[in-house]
Amino acid sequence: MAELRKQARSIENQLDAKLVQYSRLDTGSGGTSASSGRETPALLQREIEQLLSQLGEVNDKMSRGMGEGGGLAASMHVLQRHREILHDFTQEFNKTRANLRVSDERDQLLSSVQQDIRDARKSAGSGQDVLLRERNALQNTNRMTDDLVGQATAQLGALNEQRSTFGGIGSKLTEIAAASPQINAMIGYLARRKKRDKLVLGAVIGLCSGSLLWYSMS
Repeated sequence: MAELRKQARSIENQLDAKLVQYSRLDTGSGGTSASSGRETPALLQREIEQLLSQLGEVNDKMSRGMGEGGGLAASMHVLQRHREILHDFTQEFNKTRANLRVSDERDQLLSSVQQDIRDARKSAGSGQDVLLRERNALQNTNRMTDDLVGQATAQLGALNEQRSTFGGIGSKLTEIAAASPQINAMIGYLARRKKRDKLVLGAVIGLCSGSLLWYSMS
């Protein structure tokens, strides 16, 4: 019985040291963490589980050997004390393990969020490039539109000038058409006058010829 109590105290001391080291992982001290040192927590967890199992086996042996060597009441008190220590160690281990699991999940979530943020920033950078290209294309379109408007304005000015020119020509043609009857009348008058002059000239020549003939005969 004394040997079993000695084994129980030895295991309890080891458990106490391991649980202190294990709990430091939960608080982030001890030079490692649940996310940066996954092998160390796993190794400590296996060692603690083995020690808890060993302590339970020793307690069972003490329970079966209770009363040997006398002092049943004292043996029961010692066994109860070791069982309480085992229970406390088990509760502390389960609590720390749960906290480490939550911490590990939180770190994984944080890492995932950070990765999402980096991806979003990359996507935002790509989106900015797209917006820049679209803005440049819009500026080019605006310049082309301004050029087309300028060309259209110049063409409109040229058409207005041509219309003014054609309007002046039309006015002159109208004036010429209006003056055509007067020109025709003048031409007719000149033709008639020329014909009359020919008749007068012929009469004068005939008269002169007759006078000469009469003068020569007399």
